Amino acid sequence: MRIDCKNLPCPQPVLDTKKALENLGDDGILEVLVNSVASKENVKRFAENQGYTVERKDLEDEESQLTIVKGFACSAVEESKISNVDNDTTLFVKSDKIGEGELGEILVNGFFKAMAEGGVTPKRIFFVNSGVKLPTMCNKTDMVKNLKVLEEKGCEIYSCGTCLKYFDVEASLKVGKISDALTTINLLINSKNTVTL
Repeated sequence: MRIDCKNLPCPQPVLDTKKALENLGDDGILEVLVNSVASKENVKRFAENQGYTVERKDLEDEESQLTIVKGFACSAVEESKISNVDNDTTLFVKSDKIGEGELGEILVNGFFKAMAEGGVTPKRIFFVNSGVKLPTMCNKTDMVKNLKVLEEKGCEIYSCGTCLKYFDVEASLKVGKISDALTTINLLINSKNTVTL
């Protein structure tokens, strides 16, 4: 099987590679065409982290073909799957961007898309401050769609009620529940791991 991931923005090459590998079944060979340094490294690292063998062949015009061989077990992958079953990680999102400006918007959208399609799901996500704008978006991005995928996988999604009112987006909430300070504090303190964006 061969897929063309040239000129695709991050994280799309990795997501397309993941889907193609899933479609291979238990074994097979996947050829991935890429033409950016980031895509070459990200796809290779993703496949190797899954326990697959990867060979890179450089072609013309900065293009590369990554040949991924699937078909053998890897104990590291199995341990990773086991550790994610009982995941107790909370994601605390304080902004509607990762960084600043248009790039920050691109990064936050890519982050949640990768999370929705990538298989690793936190136990819960809290949106505070301008982060509450993310579960209210429906036109500009696929943010709400990706958050709904995470919710279907069992992720609990909460948005700060005070923040929703402050930004006047309470009526626009599309996914998750409105949270209060006490609920947020209790769940954060009782979470084994908290990651802040």
